[in-house]
Amino acid sequence: MIQALAGILSTPSNFVVANKAVELSGFKGACCRCRFETTQYTDALFYHYQDAVPAALLNATKVRKAEFLAGRIAARHAFIQLGITPQAIPIARHRQPLWPATVLASISHHADSAFCMMMPTPSPKPLISIGIDVESIVHAEDRALLSPSIASRKELDIMTANFLDNEYGFTVVFSAKEALFKALYPAVGRYFDFLDVEISAINVSKCELEMRLLIDLSAQLLRGHTVTVRWKKEANTVISWVLPY
Repeated sequence: MIQALAGILSTPSNFVVANKAVELSGFKGACCRCRFETTQYTDALFYHYQDAVPAALLNATKVRKAEFLAGRIAARHAFIQLGITPQAIPIARHRQPLWPATVLASISHHADSAFCMMMPTPSPKPLISIGIDVESIVHAEDRALLSPSIASRKELDIMTANFLDNEYGFTVVFSAKEALFKALYPAVGRYFDFLDVEISAINVSKCELEMRLLIDLSAQLLRGHTVTVRWKKEANTVISWVLPY
């Protein structure tokens, strides 16, 4: 399947290094990873993939354009893997991807890779969408800077009680909150803080975190509502994802 996709989406440059499927436990859709080489990026690649450079990116850096395009390439692979004709993904008002109503999807960029998690939209449409996030292990000095905006003292204590490695544990919490934000945003339609949700339980053996809302985000997503986030560690990274319901 991956070899076939590579043939369909062959590119005249060496921008795309590799494309592969990523397994996410419990997820029945497609998750595709596009590895890319930023030094090989040119604006002409947008036209190769049947799209122009979006107006919002005209003044962006080469790195930002490369990340954006790789995310759209990963999305094309996910469409094809699901047997759906690939569609252009515009940029919405808050710069998030504007997905067609036929799919639930989420994109994450990390280093030289872009990930796209996608599935056909079930009927009835779920309250919570899907979300994916990929993060490098956050080391001590960065953790000290990030902690106040990511996790409360109570959450850090729960993390320490469950993880022997604080750097790994903090990265799991950080990534899980990023994935949760992406899953909730389509239903909420506005930004909210990481401290507006808290860890209510951690199951390290199952690689699952339970997150609880501390505020009302919408008429359906009220304070006390809980959502499960799954994660896995690959090399020096953590991948987190939320399933729809």
